[in-house]
Amino acid sequence: DKDGLTAVGTMAELALRTYRNGDTLSKHMQNLYDKYGEFCSNNGYYFCHDSKVTQKIMEKIRNGGDYMKSVGPYSVKSIRDLGFPGFDSTTEDNKPTLPVSKSSPMMTIHFTNGCVAQFRASGTEPKFKYYIEMQGKPGVKRDVVERDLKKCSNTI
Repeated sequence: DKDGLTAVGTMAELALRTYRNGDTLSKHMQNLYDKYGEFCSNNGYYFCHDSKVTQKIMEKIRNGGDYMKSVGPYSVKSIRDLGFPGFDSTTEDNKPTLPVSKSSPMMTIHFTNGCVAQFRASGTEPKFKYYIEMQGKPGVKRDVVERDLKKCSNTI
């Protein structure tokens, strides 16, 4: 599909530039991790053949507009809800700057420990998808970031 072709083209450009500079992609990535910190993710999905279940999950998170302040021991820094009518705790008027949708809502929760969790229904398959990510601080080893992400993911 077109996204895959764009990704292949971009990766080929990066590889060409990296190799011309006498480096490898692995070394280039490690230099980025050393500078910005390790990035780890826990992504997946649950089969959900009834769209009403997805709606109920989103409604439970919305809690009638009284969004959660924490999940277990993890404090929520911000929430962006792109379902109708929309909510973004980072804007002055709490309205998202991104488009909202009744038919394909997406929720993003940022935690104070750096973890970010996104939830949405697939637009093409009967799946409820989640993307849970964490950026470590520069100098923090990958296994430490992975361990912290796993703890946070298990709680979420």
